[in-house]
Amino acid sequence: MTYDIGVFQNKIPFPLTPQILKAAYTGLIGILTASFIHADVHSWRNGGNGTYPKANAMFDWTDPSSLRWKIETPAKSNASPILVRGKLFYCIEPATLVCASADTGEILWQTSYGYETLLANSPSEKKKIKEAKSESIRIEEELAPLKREQYKLARLLSQDKTNKLTESKLASINADIQALENQIPEILKALQKPETKEINGYASYTPCSDGESVYTCTGLGIVAKFSLNGERLWSKRMEWPDHPWGGASSPVLAGKKLIVRFADYVALDTETGREIWRTPDPVAFGTPSLFQLEDQWFLYTIRGELIRVADGKKLPSQDWTIEGKEHAFFNTNAISGNRIYAVHGASQLDGQAYCLEIPDTIPQLESSGLTLIWNASVDQDRYYTSPLIHDGLIYLLSRNGIMQVLNDRSGKLNYSQKIPRLKDQCYAGLLLVGDKIYLGEENGNVIILETGNEYREAKRFNIGECRSSPIFDGNTAYLRTLDALFAFRSQ
Repeated sequence: MTYDIGVFQNKIPFPLTPQILKAAYTGLIGILTASFIHADVHSWRNGGNGTYPKANAMFDWTDPSSLRWKIETPAKSNASPILVRGKLFYCIEPATLVCASADTGEILWQTSYGYETLLANSPSEKKKIKEAKSESIRIEEELAPLKREQYKLARLLSQDKTNKLTESKLASINADIQALENQIPEILKALQKPETKEINGYASYTPCSDGESVYTCTGLGIVAKFSLNGERLWSKRMEWPDHPWGGASSPVLAGKKLIVRFADYVALDTETGREIWRTPDPVAFGTPSLFQLEDQWFLYTIRGELIRVADGKKLPSQDWTIEGKEHAFFNTNAISGNRIYAVHGASQLDGQAYCLEIPDTIPQLESSGLTLIWNASVDQDRYYTSPLIHDGLIYLLSRNGIMQVLNDRSGKLNYSQKIPRLKDQCYAGLLLVGDKIYLGEENGNVIILETGNEYREAKRFNIGECRSSPIFDGNTAYLRTLDALFAFRSQ
């Protein structure tokens, strides 16, 4: 190979030999290639703490030049996507996992793991379900007029409880309805979904990955493992979520154990899906945090429960409660070094932030649990967003947009600020992206703040109704709104 170096002869203080130019060329190709290598995001909040120190959020995602690609999604999801080996994995209601190219947005595969998919494993089973659905339609058509009459008679009886004729007619209608409902094919009863709140749905669980496979949950009470190419490796039907709003506790990996929560904390074997242990606990929506001590894994929940991952044994715990709002535990604790930070609350009832310290040895942890360093009263409201730790400060954001910044060593309040012009609830965030803080409002407002001891907005724009948190990879942001998946890139 020959090189034309005449143009450079008077520009540099040393001769450009062919070997130097070849090395420079090789290095340039390496740099360009590296720009397309993705920084994987394997789980909820990028491992739990919500930090992307090498990423960049400081650009307007509504600028057309920032849109890298967009995928319309047929159904909503509150779950965040994850990024594994250049592939994005995201969820669709009620139980569909989709894989798309992170570079182009092209859908590579998608698969359902709902009740019907799990039941219909053979042509004969699929035929049974199809016939059962036809029979169910007939039954529903017969039930419709009976239920209308039932409603009318119930209203009449509520107005005149002494009317024996109305009471008799209602009893007869109730018996007819029950007789028809008993005719619903048994196989369809296995397809009935648990109760959930519309805003929550079933697809509010962010998947997780070990880099080789993807693990995903649905509020139908199902856990599944897929290869990166879409092969279902195993699936497991478990209990329904223990709250009528549904659930949102994302799965987490601790070595060869997958920790899931629908009604109890359960450890599953990652190879087979076999249940290893189960630890009962009260209602909670938040994803637990994990830490290691002397090469052993421990789980710390948003309710302050300390669980040994090896066997599921509950160790000395804080066991926080909120009187009158026992379910109001929604976010994920943050871990910085040997300290854990937690926040929870309920409107006009409670608002508490905590700093706890992990001891130096396992015997200390197992005998005494975590050590309380400080406890501070904060805004009395729900905390859907998780605490964020950065540079000696803890950032907290309540549901209705009160930003509070505390000293992470003492719990002393540095400032409290109602974020201006908020009209909706805050679900997404808090995230540290580069040296900026990201937060989101349900109606789609994205607010980027400067870090530090005073409230300073760096940028604000609206991207569309959204309840999930974005993920970041260098200069690219991936965001799942209610109706689309976006990739934005700074220019």
